[in-house]
Amino acid sequence: MAAQEFEAQRRTVIGKQVKALRRENRIPGIVYGPVVKETIPVSVDHRQFAKFYQTTGHSTLFTLRWEDGQQSVFIRDVQIHPVRREPIHIDFFAPNLRNPVRALVPLVFHNPNQAAGSVFTETRSELEVEALPAEIPHQIDVDVSGLNQPGDVLRVGDLVFAKGVSAVLDADEIVAQIEAVYVAPETDGAEEAATEVEETGSESEVAES
Repeated sequence: MAAQEFEAQRRTVIGKQVKALRRENRIPGIVYGPVVKETIPVSVDHRQFAKFYQTTGHSTLFTLRWEDGQQSVFIRDVQIHPVRREPIHIDFFAPNLRNPVRALVPLVFHNPNQAAGSVFTETRSELEVEALPAEIPHQIDVDVSGLNQPGDVLRVGDLVFAKGVSAVLDADEIVAQIEAVYVAPETDGAEEAATEVEETGSESEVAES
């Protein structure tokens, strides 16, 4: 079972009535998945969920408990209000713990150390992996200290995964790289002055004509 836990409540109100729940600072949601016979309507505390979701994200399996039941779930989807930018509905997915699942996991890069005149670039911020639900990592830590010069790249095949976890993307896909920074050549002061004189002279000729 999942180590982390979060409390919910059974929800009896549906449809337009859920507005009353939101006024009470509760977010409506559902629990669904292959191990759930019927969709279970629930609600969670707004503030508590905001803190929990910030640290948990989409890829952490945890136990959701309510009055008469519990399930190991992922946070599959969080609907956000387009104006207030706050969660208004949550989908909790209850997987079959014996079957592998796929999930997008954040990539966290450590120790960037590029040379002068170059820049470290993350080409991916997350990676889709496949594993048993309990083995899906919260994040993938990536050491990029070996990338130093322009042209150095880190590919999916270079990443190290825990046992039982595999990447869905091809091993040749780039996740980070060092790129050269273009620096515009310095313009000589005399050239700038000559250019300015030429432009001024051209304007005078046009005015005289």
